[in-house]
Amino acid sequence: MVDWQKVRKVGIPTRYAIATVAFLNFIYVYMLRLNVNIVIVAMVNYTAIPHTNITAAEECGYASSENGTETSPDEGEFLWDERLQSLVTGSFFWGYIVTQLTGGRLAERIGTKYMFASLQITVGIVTVCLPALAKVGVEFFIMGRIMLGLAQGALVPSMQPLIARWAPAAERNSFATFVFSGCQMGTILGTVCSGMMADNLGWEAVFYIEGSLSLVVVSAWLFFIYDSPSVHPRISRQEQEYLESSTVSSTKARKLRVPWKSIMKSPPCWALLSATFGYNWALYMLLTELPIYMRNIMHFNLKSNSLLSALPWLLMWIFSLVVAKISDVVVRRDWISVNTTRKMFNTIAFCGPALCLTIVSFIGCDRYWTLAMLTLAVSLLGASYSGILINHLDLAPNFAGTLYGLVAGLACISSWLAPLVVATLTEAEQTLARWRIAFLLCAAILTANAVVFILFGSTERQEWDRAAEEKALNGNIDDIPAMNDLYTVQPSSQWAVSHFNRKKMHQPLLKQISDNNLRGWKENQWAAA
Repeated sequence: MVDWQKVRKVGIPTRYAIATVAFLNFIYVYMLRLNVNIVIVAMVNYTAIPHTNITAAEECGYASSENGTETSPDEGEFLWDERLQSLVTGSFFWGYIVTQLTGGRLAERIGTKYMFASLQITVGIVTVCLPALAKVGVEFFIMGRIMLGLAQGALVPSMQPLIARWAPAAERNSFATFVFSGCQMGTILGTVCSGMMADNLGWEAVFYIEGSLSLVVVSAWLFFIYDSPSVHPRISRQEQEYLESSTVSSTKARKLRVPWKSIMKSPPCWALLSATFGYNWALYMLLTELPIYMRNIMHFNLKSNSLLSALPWLLMWIFSLVVAKISDVVVRRDWISVNTTRKMFNTIAFCGPALCLTIVSFIGCDRYWTLAMLTLAVSLLGASYSGILINHLDLAPNFAGTLYGLVAGLACISSWLAPLVVATLTEAEQTLARWRIAFLLCAAILTANAVVFILFGSTERQEWDRAAEEKALNGNIDDIPAMNDLYTVQPSSQWAVSHFNRKKMHQPLLKQISDNNLRGWKENQWAAA
């Protein structure tokens, strides 16, 4: 039996355990989301596709096996051309976009814990069924991918309300970046492990093994995760008081009405949507097409492909954590404003990869420079975790889940559109010239959206977020006694008044409530003594 009091004395805050388990679950989410991008190389018989040419091999002079390249790879059993492959990988987002729009708000209303767990189990079950669906027909495999998207679409938005309740303002950037950096680690482990399993055990084993792991990650989730500090049974009193004084109340968030019209009229929200569209275009073009590019143009075998495809995401993960720590330090010490920090790192995340992709477009068949530039492009995208990917919490902490779901859901269009455009460009012409168009298009989209975020983006908390909170409190005075659970845990009248200091009209009532709580708490302490 674990002695939780000793754990607290050692100095392991409960919120760090929450962040760690959430991080591990995001690793699993992305392993299952992206395994098809690697496994499809082993599933498809490229030689038997009539219109796939070898112009690139002749162009770059890689006709013979050299330095780990391949000339006669083991071919798969499915005759899926480039466009059908893009449908297989992109169909995930057809379901994903639907639940993205509603997942955040649903988590704000009912809580993240059990919603997230049930969706993770569903994802695991669907993944185990994918090999059987593929053998029945490609349309059934695509249906399975759509179901996977429906289940996973609500997972990321549902995490926003949890972060809003567990991450204090001083740690919000590092906390959120660490949790969501599980996406990169999931990409790394999924890419390497999926490639190795497919190479040694067969592509079916990837889905069977990874799908079964849902039992492990969901068990850890249910044991460690709670929707807010007020309901966690093992948190220390000191940490609970600290978090409740510096985060969004789950009770309050559930009662607020979403100001949809104000959100639609907000320029920073539109700037965030535009920037997220550009980010998704670059991310998923590189994520889904990089393995295909490395096979068809650079001619690496499946095992080398998986290792080389994972390297950029490993560096992106490291870079995102370093940038998050730098961002927290410069903001905490008032060296740079939050607004400038977000825009600066987001510009690095967008313009850096745009420059790298432009260079790749013109360096031709130089394998090592191409690999270096693509790796650097993906790595620099990690700075976006201190830019647009945390901007939802800046603009509307009370509606972070709703805003994230709305923005990510609409911007998700580029997640399947980008691979489809690349597949269309390279269909029947796997050549450097066709890939150059794809890379330059991505660079242009990134640059344009970097400019949009600089001009119209903001980190100021939006007035409609404050107004909704004020309206909920002013419109129904009974909302204050409904928060008695906060005063039971934290009896300090000074904290109660300061927490609601901006609500001037209620200060006398709040002081009376908190003083009564303090008096009752002291009487209970004396009685217990």
